[in-house]
Parts: sequence; structure tokens; C-alpha cells
Amino acid sequence: MLRILGMGTCHPNNYIDNQFLEALDVGTNAQWIEEKIGILTRVTTLPAEYIRETRNQDPRMAPEVASMNATDLGARAAEDALKKSGISASQVGLLIVNCCSPRQTSPSEAIRIAERLGIQAPAYDVYTACPAFALHIDYLRNFDEAALPEFVLCVSTAVMTQHVDYNDRSDGAIWGDGAAAWVVSSKHQGRLEILDSAFTADPTRCEAVVVESQGFFHQDGRAVRDFSVRQTVRLIKAIEEKYSIDWSRDIFIGHQANRTMLEQITNNREIPASNHWHNVTYLGNQAGAGAPASLCMHWDKMITGQHIVVAVVGAGLSWGSIVMRVAQ
Repeated sequence: MLRILGMGTCHPNNYIDNQFLEALDVGTNAQWIEEKIGILTRVTTLPAEYIRETRNQDPRMAPEVASMNATDLGARAAEDALKKSGISASQVGLLIVNCCSPRQTSPSEAIRIAERLGIQAPAYDVYTACPAFALHIDYLRNFDEAALPEFVLCVSTAVMTQHVDYNDRSDGAIWGDGAAAWVVSSKHQGRLEILDSAFTADPTRCEAVVVESQGFFHQDGRAVRDFSVRQTVRLIKAIEEKYSIDWSRDIFIGHQANRTMLEQITNNREIPASNHWHNVTYLGNQAGAGAPASLCMHWDKMITGQHIVVAVVGAGLSWGSIVMRVAQ
């Protein structure tokens, strides 16, 4: 059985609140953002003055002015996860990384993070976008456990605000930057036991969500939102039936797209607010880092015997789930 030994996160210190976005005068206001999206603040690697003056109209300039890049965020989250797991970088036997906003395609983001941490082990990218947590866990569960190294380090990192057109009132209100990391082992006891996982995709809808390497993020917003809600509900229903989930005790974590979408899902499945862990309200949509970061940020609130249900959706279009049990 695979287990998660520890997790880490990293987020930039620059916050964009709704009043800032309203002041950009792009046809939105703070009340509309709160009511329609449910996000109050989001974090960014970009200076506020740069956004105010340029609206990021030439995204090729964003990496030059940003305070951090995806490698910086990913490496710091990884260091946090290693520390909390009680292991060193030299003990990592495999590093896999998800990054949908790399500055370079080669070397891979995994190689860059491995070099930063001094990891002498196979390192490569296994990436999608927002469902990265499920992808990485399901990917590892397809290995013969005996063939896996003692410790596997997984990282999801993204600097999506560097790909935002801040003249777009919707995209500017959604995105935040961040990274999350987690250490997995089949040979050591860990706080979380992986009971089940799944990941799949519909390539025929690959153009529904796009992150241009030298340009902006764009999506078919209404269609993607409707799909995300329906697909997440389907994932949860299947897990509820298979594992006798009790939402008075067990925990749900969804893709951190926006707060109102998550509320649609939790209302449908009658999941109480106290058992819905999320961070999108104050950090924004952190792509593949949002869901694992939410789990990491609530790590000390886990109770032995609880099920942690993760259901995530995103670009691809792709979707996946993880069912975990708190072991200790």
C-alpha cells in the first residue's frame, strides 16, 4: 500500500484583493467577484505595480519582473515536504513533477528542481494541470510496489498569474500562484494510506482549456465549469457508494477552481462546510497545487480513521480522484 509521509507548500507573498481588480477598471467590481467566483484574494509572483501599469499585456515580460518562478516555488514546497517527512534529499529515489507553466521546456521542471535540491535520482515530469494530485498518485499505484524506490517525491507547481491577461475580468479574478509537494512510500508507515485512485481524460476536448507557452491562459469558461461540477459529483457519488463515506466524519477536497463552484458540489452531496477543506478563497486557483496544498494546510486537523476524498478536474479535459484513510 502506498502512503503519504508528509507534505509541503509554498506561495508568494504578493496578494491581489478584489478592490485592486476593481480599480483596474476592466468591467468588474469587488461585489461581483465575491458573488460569482467567491474568491476574496489571490497570490501572485508579479508585482502589483507591474499589473496595474501593464495589465500583463506582454506575458513574455512577466518572468523578468516576477519575484519567483515555478522552480523556486516547487523547490521550496519540496524542501518543506522532505522536512515534514523526516527525510533528506539524498534519500529521494524518484522525483516526479507537474508544471503547466514552465519557463523552459528543457531541461524539464523535475530536473531543475532536482538540481536545486541536490537530488541524485531519476527525475522527470508527469504533468497535466489541475488534476495533478490524482495523476501522480494513480501513476505510482500502477507500478509494482516492490519496484518503487524507498521514497518518492512528488511536486506540483505553477505560476499561472504570469499567463493572465488582466484586461480579462474573469481570468484576472481566478488565478493564483503556488506549489505543493508530498512524499510517498510503499515501504514506510505514513499518516495517510492510499486506498484508491483514478485518473482519466477526454482528449477530444483538449482545446477547452489552454495555457499558451508564450501567451495567455484561455478556456471555454461556462462549458468547463459545468463539466467540472458534473464530473466531480459523479466521482464523489462512486466513492460514497464504494467506501460508505460518512460526511459527518469524512473530508472532501476538490479542485480549487473557485469557491462558488465548490459550493455547488458540496451542496449537491450534502457535505458540511466543516468537512470541506479548501484554500481558494484567499489563494486563488493554484492549478495542480491547490488540492494538495489544501490537504497540507489541514494536516494537523486529520483524525485517525477519517477518509479523505479528493476529486479534481481540469485541462485535458481530465479528471481523477484519491481516497485516503488517516492511519495515525
